[in-house]
Amino acid sequence: MKTCTPNFLLVGASKSGTSSIYHYLRQHPQIFLSPFQKEGRFFSGMEACFQGPGDDHIQRSIPAHWEDYLRLFLGYQGEAIVGDISPEYLYHYEKAIPRIQKHLGEDVKIAIILRNPIERAYSQYLHYVRDERETLNFSEALEAEDQRQVEKWLWSWAYARSGLYYNQVKAYKDHFKNVRIFLYDSFKQNPENFLKSLCIFLKIDSTFEFDISYKYNVSGIPKNKLLYRVERNRSLVHILKVLIPTPIINWMKYTWTGEKRKIKKTMPLEAKTKLIEFYKTDVQKLQILLNEDLSHWFRI
Repeated sequence: MKTCTPNFLLVGASKSGTSSIYHYLRQHPQIFLSPFQKEGRFFSGMEACFQGPGDDHIQRSIPAHWEDYLRLFLGYQGEAIVGDISPEYLYHYEKAIPRIQKHLGEDVKIAIILRNPIERAYSQYLHYVRDERETLNFSEALEAEDQRQVEKWLWSWAYARSGLYYNQVKAYKDHFKNVRIFLYDSFKQNPENFLKSLCIFLKIDSTFEFDISYKYNVSGIPKNKLLYRVERNRSLVHILKVLIPTPIINWMKYTWTGEKRKIKKTMPLEAKTKLIEFYKTDVQKLQILLNEDLSHWFRI
């Protein structure tokens, strides 16, 4: 089997539709993404010593060496675009950028999708509540961020801090020639147009029709926790995929544990007000950098 080197990275942000984008892009005949795991994680330079609840599964997925990373792309058949979708590359930009330059050069295409950082923080929190890893309420979890970082919990527990986009985005724009910024709002409102714009950026067939009927990795509290735990059991899911045709598996996921089977909780107003103040300066600088009005991010 052939392997290859990525020429396209989607570096973040987390909880900005990247799981769905990964599955959608895998449908395109001119794109090759790793069939083994969505996130290559190699360039982040993360050291496998995370202490947060459930962080151990991330440790096992970090390629230790360049050769290990390349094995993620076994199965390449000559597709024009080879991609790695790893949201942690944005947060860990200081380590990731020099590693990307070393291995992929400065011409690699970099896509960044940014979500309202307030919504993103709460979505990440609900993601961990959904997975029964987070036990604090949202306000308590925000207060616990600094201590968790001292105790070496995985970066994604930094719900607020990971949404400070300005330095992250500026660094990528300063160090690479082919950087495109997308907004999650556009993906959510019209995923077809978003995917078309992404294909145009990648210089591949933008008329390809994607199946976007299922949304992946949606945050929220499962209405039926037992069914959700079954879905999270990777060994059992692997067996079911062997025994049951893919269309039926997809129908089961959509019907039993998909987006409509999750309860959306509203962010506490007090926490939202604090986050507006926390992000105010960073978003003001980001607006100038991108020449984009982002004032709607701060609506109560």
